[in-house]
Amino acid sequence: MVDCDVPNMDPSSVAKANTTVGADFGVVDLDGGEQLHIYGSPGQDRFDFMRGWLLSMAIGVIIMVDANETNAVRTVEQYLQTVFSVSEDMPCILLLARPISTEASDRFASQLTATLGIAVPMIVVDVRERPQMLDALDIFSSLLAPL
Repeated sequence: MVDCDVPNMDPSSVAKANTTVGADFGVVDLDGGEQLHIYGSPGQDRFDFMRGWLLSMAIGVIIMVDANETNAVRTVEQYLQTVFSVSEDMPCILLLARPISTEASDRFASQLTATLGIAVPMIVVDVRERPQMLDALDIFSSLLAPL
């Protein structure tokens, strides 16, 4: 395991002590012997080059978002524009990866749908809870076309 977290040098944009500065990679074994390879890119703009490269090889996208943030709808819209510039029918799912009330989650979903003109599947998860993440990956894998 490589630790990709370093002290946050921009606390004005995200109020947390550490931030990710590298790519993540993992493999999940699926039923039937298939594997889902997962590549993660940090969300900061300076990592746009990495997202573009990863998207060029992707068969689906998971976007983790803090829907409580003031600009969350705009942020997701920008990410999805990048995804859809590579493939208009790329399977996507949003993981609401910070604690959020049902009302706030519903409001975010409504605002995002109104902005995009389409509904994007989303799941509330605690990314620290392995069973929740595996459930989210199982749902995501069902969106992927058989290869």
